[in-house]
Amino acid sequence: MAYQQNIENLLLTLFIKSKAEEDEEVVFLGLCTLLDSHYLESRIYNVAKSQAWWHLIVPKYDDTRFKKIMRMDSQSFQNFLLKIQLHPIFQPTGNRQQAPVELQLAIFLRRVGTKDEIFGICSRYDISEGTVYLYCKRVMIAILSLKNELVKWPTGELKRMVHLGFNNIGGFNNVIGAIDGTHIILGTAPLKQPEIYWNRKKKYSIQCQGIVDHRGIFINYEIGWPGSVHDAKVYRNSFFYQNVSTLIKGWDYLLGDSAYPLSTFHIKPFNNPVNNLETQFNITHSLHRVVVENAFETNNDSWDELDENDDSNSDSDNESNSKENNNICNLNENSLRRAGELKRNQIITQLF
Repeated sequence: MAYQQNIENLLLTLFIKSKAEEDEEVVFLGLCTLLDSHYLESRIYNVAKSQAWWHLIVPKYDDTRFKKIMRMDSQSFQNFLLKIQLHPIFQPTGNRQQAPVELQLAIFLRRVGTKDEIFGICSRYDISEGTVYLYCKRVMIAILSLKNELVKWPTGELKRMVHLGFNNIGGFNNVIGAIDGTHIILGTAPLKQPEIYWNRKKKYSIQCQGIVDHRGIFINYEIGWPGSVHDAKVYRNSFFYQNVSTLIKGWDYLLGDSAYPLSTFHIKPFNNPVNNLETQFNITHSLHRVVVENAFETNNDSWDELDENDDSNSDSDNESNSKENNNICNLNENSLRRAGELKRNQIITQLF
């Protein structure tokens, strides 16, 4: 139950922070982890139920009250409904008709957007506990099918708008996004390999890495790595890093904190600024990067270095191959870092 509630709290935060027309996009960060959640609470039977509230009261709500209940205004709700209602998951497989998609969506939003207990949702909507989970899973499947439509890397005119948006924040040119990570806390230890989910804050968690545009809208995300894994490793194994030559064009680059290595496509602040120019750069860098911090509603953590050396191989050939691979990785990182330093200095020269 605590696991479910923590993820729901993340979704609630994202709903609150989003603008009405963007409500559809922000729910994705928690959906991947919720899809495999089943009955995490004891089941409830013989619940007194009535749908009078849904049929008679909700239609009379103004936008202010509607948004308080659904975490989006009525027009956004209808737009959301139009996007998902034709998904095959809502088509009956037998003679029995499904409940209206509108009702299923409302129950999903109530479940992830508030701290209501299952008991309260069952009573308010005249459905059983199992039906709440069924409706939520259907809606999540429908939403996830829209990922490629709603979570897009900026290109063309949208890319120009993102560049302009970041430039208006503090003057940096060619910024295509801001990157950061957060931990989604798990209430209980996972059944398989629980030790790898135990993070440095002594909690079980999974990681979420996100890249947002100047509005705080997610343009890319990576979710599911165990909590013990370092941000830099998540980053190096992410879709973005593996496809950087396709995503980063020209002088485009990301802004992120010191957890991510410096390169031509990722500019981080100076670890220990030694003069006023470097200090001013860090301040301006932070002004731009705050959009992703606000999107996650977390503060940046300072991470310890992760020792990725593998001492378990006893075979001399394996040790040799491992050393060669590490040398190649180190040389590549050094090359990227030096190029990033040159680019960061050019940004300072242009801006200050």
